Amino acid sequence: MYQVTLYKEGKADDISKVVENLAWQESLDTVGLSLSFSIPDITDRYISHYAITAGDIVTVSNNNEELIRAVVVSVTRDYPCRSIKAYDFGFYLNKNEIVVQFQNKSVSECLKELFSKVGISIGSICDMPAKVDGVYIKNVNDIIKELIKIQQDNDSKKYYYELRGKSIYVFQLPAEPISYTFKPAKNVGEFDVTDKKAHSRGKYTHSIEEMKNRVTAIVNSKTSGNMPAMEYTVSDNTNISKYGLLAENYTVNSDDNKNIKELAKNELNDKNKVKRELSMDFIGHDKARAGRVMHIIDDYLGIDDYFRIVEVSHKINNGIHKMSCTLEYLKEAKSNTLTESAVITREEIKTEEAGTGFEDLYTILKNQIGKPYRWGGNGPDSFDCSGLVYYCFNKAGIKIERLTAQGLYNKCEKIKAKDRKKGDLIFWASKKKVYHVAVYVGDGIQISAENEKVGVVRQKVTSGVYSYGRL
Repeated sequence: MYQVTLYKEGKADDISKVVENLAWQESLDTVGLSLSFSIPDITDRYISHYAITAGDIVTVSNNNEELIRAVVVSVTRDYPCRSIKAYDFGFYLNKNEIVVQFQNKSVSECLKELFSKVGISIGSICDMPAKVDGVYIKNVNDIIKELIKIQQDNDSKKYYYELRGKSIYVFQLPAEPISYTFKPAKNVGEFDVTDKKAHSRGKYTHSIEEMKNRVTAIVNSKTSGNMPAMEYTVSDNTNISKYGLLAENYTVNSDDNKNIKELAKNELNDKNKVKRELSMDFIGHDKARAGRVMHIIDDYLGIDDYFRIVEVSHKINNGIHKMSCTLEYLKEAKSNTLTESAVITREEIKTEEAGTGFEDLYTILKNQIGKPYRWGGNGPDSFDCSGLVYYCFNKAGIKIERLTAQGLYNKCEKIKAKDRKKGDLIFWASKKKVYHVAVYVGDGIQISAENEKVGVVRQKVTSGVYSYGRL
């Protein structure tokens, strides 16, 4: 039996009998749990415990076990009822901005210091050894997210944090499902709420919208403007061939540059997958929280596998507890077709001179990587090979006409390969007719709009170069 208690001015009032439309929601994407319910709009002077105001505390318990402790943030009177909205204590993490500095401390140590600074009681914090150096000036929740991301980038594991009562818990997301058994009555046996006979049919979606099958890890230079100090690229050629190129530039903390390969692989492993999302309704269960795992069997959808709860909404009406869950496929496919570039460092390429405005040009070129190829495309959404040169050079302040690859070749000063500089053009030809152009960016690397299959890519200079040219 669910019990709702109001704490006001040091007094506790059981308001369960007048509470209607009790509901709560939480998600992996947002900190904190939201709670809502309604009560009859009766004059306060007759029934004192109806006088709920912002700042009051409410709890929700089941069988004397506290499930939720929340602060009332709004009360709306709309006869014949009052609508109450409350949040758990994650509300204060979102609403408070602070300044904090960490010097060579583990993520776990940083979190402990942060929670102490804002007066949040610590339930437990799992071991998170990745080191942190930096100053943070933002709200507390954003700082927590950044600290956790440092650890996730370091070991490719998933972490989460949640409020339980007044205490915060930080933990590695579980991989094993928990038991969601339900006993309707004393004289009836238990059953699992995930049983295929007990849940709705559901909606199952496959999507590549968030897929990345090529990741370039970048350590930004501290001394050379926008020019990266280090780069490393890892790709899944099988998925590129199957789904098209979906590329990401991934910024790596300069302190982690020794681990640039591992960080790039972790990022690719995390995003190189088809997202499988399931929406389904169940009999409600108190243990069903964001981040937990459910074993789902559905013959119609062809599912017999493990899913993580991404978002869950609980509703209790007339004593009946129901919940709606958004779940994500838990298993992650590993690719055996990864290709890796050599790590390119600033020291390796600084012996090659750069043309005027190259740093700006290079930044603009990098921002186009992953965009699709389209014959005649001038940007900014798609390009052909000469359209990419036209768009990026002009964006960098190097004014040129919109020409074909042949036209650019005709306009260029021809140079030898040994004399090439960063920012020079590379041409390919057939029977002395130029058909393709790329931009040279140093250390034997080019950026080009290659073809419809891969789009704009950064790669080693391809074979068969006809000539180099300088605008």
